[in-house]
Amino acid sequence: MKKSLAALLLATAFTLVAAELKHPAFRMSEPELLAVLQENDLNDRATACQELGHKGTPAAVPALAALLADAADPVLFHAARHALQNIPGPEADAALAAAEQSLKDPKRRAALQATRRLRATPVPPGYAGAAATLTAFPPKTPVQNGEPKQIPLLVEQALAGGFPATLARRQLVGFPNDAVVDAMLALAADPDTRKAKLALGVLGDRRVRAVLPRLCELARTTRAAGVRAEVFKAFATLCDANDLPLLLDLLKDMPREDRLVGSLIRLASRAFVADQADIKVLKAEYGYFGPDQVRNDKGEVVQRPVADVRDMVSELVRAGSRAIMASNRLAGHGGFAHDPAPGHVKELRLVYQIGDGPQMSTVTPENLEAELAGCRLPAAVAKPLVDACAAATGDHRAALARILETLEKRGTVPGIEQALFRPIFNGQDLSGWSQQDGYFSVRDGAILGASTPERLCKPNHHLVYTAETFADFELRAEFRLSAGANSGIQLRCLPQFIGDNGYQADMDGGGNYVGFLYHPKQHLVGERGADVAIDAEGRKTVTRFADGKKLQEIYRKEQWNDIRVVVKDRSITVWINGVRTTSVEDPRASFLPARGHIALQLHQGPAMTVAFRNLRVRPF
Repeated sequence: MKKSLAALLLATAFTLVAAELKHPAFRMSEPELLAVLQENDLNDRATACQELGHKGTPAAVPALAALLADAADPVLFHAARHALQNIPGPEADAALAAAEQSLKDPKRRAALQATRRLRATPVPPGYAGAAATLTAFPPKTPVQNGEPKQIPLLVEQALAGGFPATLARRQLVGFPNDAVVDAMLALAADPDTRKAKLALGVLGDRRVRAVLPRLCELARTTRAAGVRAEVFKAFATLCDANDLPLLLDLLKDMPREDRLVGSLIRLASRAFVADQADIKVLKAEYGYFGPDQVRNDKGEVVQRPVADVRDMVSELVRAGSRAIMASNRLAGHGGFAHDPAPGHVKELRLVYQIGDGPQMSTVTPENLEAELAGCRLPAAVAKPLVDACAAATGDHRAALARILETLEKRGTVPGIEQALFRPIFNGQDLSGWSQQDGYFSVRDGAILGASTPERLCKPNHHLVYTAETFADFELRAEFRLSAGANSGIQLRCLPQFIGDNGYQADMDGGGNYVGFLYHPKQHLVGERGADVAIDAEGRKTVTRFADGKKLQEIYRKEQWNDIRVVVKDRSITVWINGVRTTSVEDPRASFLPARGHIALQLHQGPAMTVAFRNLRVRPF
């Protein structure tokens, strides 16, 4: 018996996927649905009626007919009536007729009469036997015949304005003769800007990709900004991934042309594909995440009602879903929802990983969707962009960096770090870095800061990247700390080897300060889970966006962790293992200078080790 029950639960465990994908193979069997009709839950019984209507077998008729009585719940009455309406055969006809005779409620009798009429009239009244009538169409016009001499007339009408102009433009787009393409290419170079823009619009709407080289030439040579704008508008509809080299070559000559940059972004964005096999759900819980103990609807003290829904979410992800609805259906089985915490506002908490990237987490309130980023730009599209950016300089590089940065927000762009980031640690020695007293060294491809019992670090020491300074930048690195370690990364700091100065992305071995922003004059100014705004007088405004204690769980003790820091204008934002932890906005130049160094801290105290690797920077 236990084995059979387990098999049934396993067979119905993924019915949620059916509800999402509308795939009949995942529905419950008819005997299982009939068993649900004997249960107490009204919604489940109504859902079972709906599914029995889909099954359409006479075996379900007696159970559904029993729900047509006067005393039956109205919801069940109508659910059973609609189900019987969809089940073919005399058994359903007889059940509906018998119920109509026995019912006392006139409204229910009328509803059954309507159902029986629908069953007796499978096609709309008056349709059966209707004669097909052939319509004689008038002769084709010269435009419909594609006579080339009509093209100048249509151009004249299209430039006149009003509704006739709109109609003429549509006729040019749909002109059934390719002579219109040659005519529009000639017109695109016309000194009259109105004619040139009309021609370019028609070429774009006709999707004639063979004209792209001519349009690129026109973009280079024309002086009319409106004509260039129409060329780039045509690119947006004409170009696909095969045209990437053509537009990249054009960008060399026109790096400041925003519309061309936009065309390249749209072209590449259309090439993104779902990365279906690349998302791994590590943890998924749905329920109430309040106190550890709560009272149920009977007043009894119970443990926090949280359901493990990892299997369900994983199945949805494997099926291609990238938007997971936080609802009771995740915690249900057999296609029927289950509320793990009645009367409480619930959340869906996910921890997932894309490929070999860092772990990411989301917290989604009930009845909202958790968006799982899982799109990838194919290498055939990403590589030309990345290679071009790596080789470019000046405005050309800035334009390509802007394209890649925009695409990065929409999904994974292979090789983007090689194009936008450059290392500030070579993995072999401390070239470009400076220190005092020698507490930092290189071991196994990582920078190691060590304070030993024989040589304790007193006071705080820093390893400063003195090769250059930075204004606006993004820093990415990996760090690992011993259990009792205390460290941090100084941002826009002075080249000071002893003692702290400037803002610091804080971290410690126990995880208590990981993800905070620290300043020696303000201490833990950027709280984990909060955005902090400081005014010119030093007054703080704190806006919370997450539970700081919960964010601490993303830190992996005594393991390698990822940190990302963006310093831009007057603000600093920190991410740990792909999850944003805090941000600070500070207009005071004495606290956050416009430019400065990057440094690594070894804090005074007991013996400890701190390690950093893969340090790389992307200046803005």
